[in-house]
Amino acid sequence: MYEPADIIIYVQEKGIVLKEKSVMAFQKTDGKIVAFGTEAERLEGTNTDAIEVMSPLRQGKIEDFTVAAGLFSLLLTKALGKKPLFKHPMAVCVPKGMTPVEKKAMEEVMISAGAGKVMTVDIPAAEFIRGFPDKFPKEYKKFKWVVGITKEEPERYVEEMLKDILAYADRERISRERVYDLLRVL
Repeated sequence: MYEPADIIIYVQEKGIVLKEKSVMAFQKTDGKIVAFGTEAERLEGTNTDAIEVMSPLRQGKIEDFTVAAGLFSLLLTKALGKKPLFKHPMAVCVPKGMTPVEKKAMEEVMISAGAGKVMTVDIPAAEFIRGFPDKFPKEYKKFKWVVGITKEEPERYVEEMLKDILAYADRERISRERVYDLLRVL
């Protein structure tokens, strides 16, 4: 289980219509979806023999394509209140530093989930929404939906990255003290 991101869906002239965690809960026996979003996050740690809770994102990037597509499909349906009759063009705000391949994976997940044309931008969602009409006037007219992958607690991402660094150091037999020394130099 990776630390879930916060997913927001913003619709022009309506504002933020959805805010959920990037989490899915499944029955272990048959893979049936039990819950998603914040509701699934509440199930973490309860009845772990029967239910698996996971986030398909890691540090805002796609970790599990199939689960991510399912999650975003459910989130888009929840935001609309029904299955859309046509696919909406969407701008997706992703974390800074995503590679072109990671951005392409996000675009494909969103299209698989029910979006129309997808534009990825590595600008924080709140900043993008505020500056959207001025900085992207042509896109503003066609991208009425904005999906933001954010982190309200950015220290959790740092914590997750540090755990990865320590695990790598352990595999390479680099002492934790040496890792701490290297971090102090930065």
